[in-house]
Amino acid sequence: MNVILQTQNLVLKPIQVSDAEAIFHFFTPTVTTYMYPAPAKTIQDTLDFIQSSIKLREEQKEIVWVARLQVDETFVGCMGLHHINTRTPELGVWIQEGFFGKHLGLEAMTEVIGYAREHVPHDYLIYPVDRRNYPSRNIPESFGGILKKTYQTTNRAGNVLDIIEYWIYPHHQDMNTWPTFLFQGDSITDCGRNRLDLLSLGDGYVKQLKHAFPHVRFINKGISGDRTEELIKRWDEDVIFYQPDVLSLLCGVNDVWHYYHFGKPIDQATFEKNYIHLIETTQKKSPHTTMILIEPFSYSIGAFDPSWRPMLESFIHTVRKLARHYHLPIIHMDDHMQAWKKIYAQEAVLGDGVHPSELGHRLMAQAIKPILRDYLLDIQEKKIE
Repeated sequence: MNVILQTQNLVLKPIQVSDAEAIFHFFTPTVTTYMYPAPAKTIQDTLDFIQSSIKLREEQKEIVWVARLQVDETFVGCMGLHHINTRTPELGVWIQEGFFGKHLGLEAMTEVIGYAREHVPHDYLIYPVDRRNYPSRNIPESFGGILKKTYQTTNRAGNVLDIIEYWIYPHHQDMNTWPTFLFQGDSITDCGRNRLDLLSLGDGYVKQLKHAFPHVRFINKGISGDRTEELIKRWDEDVIFYQPDVLSLLCGVNDVWHYYHFGKPIDQATFEKNYIHLIETTQKKSPHTTMILIEPFSYSIGAFDPSWRPMLESFIHTVRKLARHYHLPIIHMDDHMQAWKKIYAQEAVLGDGVHPSELGHRLMAQAIKPILRDYLLDIQEKKIE
């Protein structure tokens, strides 16, 4: 089985003895932190591993590929498709430290999974990974992997691994079995969605997040211009009706905007009362829903007058206080925004001081994604208990 795979940046060739020096050099303690094997003590250990892999490949039991850059053949890492003589092959991958954070592991494994789906009959592919290894978890999660097992084991270096085992099925699972993530708020969430189409996610952070969660049902119910008062009026219809597994709430800036721009009454006490109503209604009528609060944010530029900022800050304080009181997760988006303006021009993130640009939405999605991943994992773990 001399299968050569190619991606945009990589060439994957079946492992050979000539790869021994690179594998021995790059298979370091850092690389193996969350892996079962330990670094080889001698190059002979690496050669023994390669010879074993070649033998298993000849027996059509596994394929281990070595990935190198197309441009100059720089060693990138190894990808494995093990137990291919069974109905449940297992995937494995490691990347050398110099390419951490470059997403080359996902790029390579996309090709490996595609090969398995086309050439290796299977019921599902097994992908075990340590819970703390977020870059590696991104691979099965990108393919809609379903969490099926959790267990602990001790690796050869003597470290305890907290393993979560994903199963990647050859075909999409029934959409009705997918968890539901619902996003609620104003124009920042709405972002031009088609309100006649439940599948429309708009062109903002919600749509960008969806790419990371292919087997989660996303619903965007944000409506441009809404304040907490409008949200209360449509909460049963646009939230409770769907009984979401996870609910994200981002609101507050319109309460400020409409107070100063249109003279609509609001104060901190009323804002807090409205916000409490949204939280407690959800807890009472959809008790299994995990509610994630995203604090409102602004820059004092464009359409957002600097004199409005103190009121918004009081509302941010209220959201933080309620998150603590009700033990709800919160994303400190205003803190993120204040940090991002040290890196980017404010207009490049929030063009009018309120509405995110394409860059702003992308940064927001990056900030929200980790907490959604954790709650998706929590949902899946509850299903296997």
